[in-house]
Amino acid sequence: MDEPEIDALAQGTRVIRNRRKLNAIVSNAARMVELEAEHGSFKQYLTDSGPFKGQVKALKSDFKFLGAFETYYFLHVVGEAVPDHDDWRASVGR
Repeated sequence: MDEPEIDALAQGTRVIRNRRKLNAIVSNAARMVELEAEHGSFKQYLTDSGPFKGQVKALKSDFKFLGAFETYYFLHVVGEAVPDHDDWRASVGR
């Protein structure tokens, strides 16, 4: 996406209108494509990053606007091994 397209989205009422988040979506998509090329697949990138803590560290360093919960949830949804939710929440002070 180019700047005019992001500007148009930022004015819309059906999507996130935070320009920094919109830019992060574009940047994150490009980074995902780069990581797929480097590792052969995004799944392999996650595998190469190690178990849960390594994956969290890699994701948070490679992608923008990923907090603790978003990272945990993403890994859970894509089928990666994650700690029990209550145990994880306690470990991050929630």
